[in-house]
Amino acid sequence: MELRASRIEPTGAMWRSLSGLTMDATPRIAPSAMSSAHGVVAYHRRVIPTPSPRDHGLAASIDGTRIAWYRYGSGDSEVLFVPTWNIVDARVVGNQVAALARYATVVTYDPRGAGASDRPVRGYDFPSHAADALAVIDATDLRRPAIVTASRGMNTAVLLAAQHPQRVGRLAAIAPYMQLGVTAPPDPARLEAWRTDWAGFIVPFMQNVFIEPDSDALIDEMIGIGMQASPEVAITQELELDWAVAARLLGDVACPTLLVHGEADAGVPVSLVRSIRDTMRDARLELIAGGGHRPDIRTPDVVNPLLLGFLKDAGP
Repeated sequence: MELRASRIEPTGAMWRSLSGLTMDATPRIAPSAMSSAHGVVAYHRRVIPTPSPRDHGLAASIDGTRIAWYRYGSGDSEVLFVPTWNIVDARVVGNQVAALARYATVVTYDPRGAGASDRPVRGYDFPSHAADALAVIDATDLRRPAIVTASRGMNTAVLLAAQHPQRVGRLAAIAPYMQLGVTAPPDPARLEAWRTDWAGFIVPFMQNVFIEPDSDALIDEMIGIGMQASPEVAITQELELDWAVAARLLGDVACPTLLVHGEADAGVPVSLVRSIRDTMRDARLELIAGGGHRPDIRTPDVVNPLLLGFLKDAGP
């Protein structure tokens, strides 16, 4: 197990918009109203690129939920982006897709409950999300892809890597969030506030994610994406999650792992990420100076070279 941590100074500018993409699917729970209906100005400027996939489709998960996937690039190396929280969809990794698809076959997908994937009434625990990832791997004929994820998506990725090691080549996680100790049940008042005032949660949440200077346009865009999510899905997930499931398996992950974390992340302390690293068998940590919770979205010119170097080490 490697215990090195590097500190990266961000430089350069964000990449700009590419072509758009849409995909149809039939939701089972209607998403919340758009942001303008909640008194939040819908975003009008696009910061995150939207590359066009070379093909896309629907994968049927173990419970029948349809998961919308998108494939980019055609290189021999394979990368699968495992989504994070269901309040966003595959659009948020556009910067990484634009960079990695030049060298690899890249597959992204919308998590159940978001984007073009189905919104079932229940089934938002981490094992269900891991089953969705396996369904996408099978549907897209990936052999042993490198997994890239972020935040609470680390729990899904750990289940994949620990329980299906033959399906995962290596793992990269941005701002990995897990609960390693005793966990408290969700606060009913907080969940009810999500139901009655979704904007009251999404707006400050996105503001706290992107604490770097000059992030207003990106925050605007991320609020717009978050306002398209379903508060009922988010509430159901909070009630279904068992954070101990992945935490118990963290030490079983044997594949090479890269953890990338912003030093100024307001929600996930560096100490937690170091504990995650120390529990894993073969992990290294790269720290982003001044970085917030999602430096991959805010400063892709800093994070993407780390991902490229790590994933290229794996070879085809």
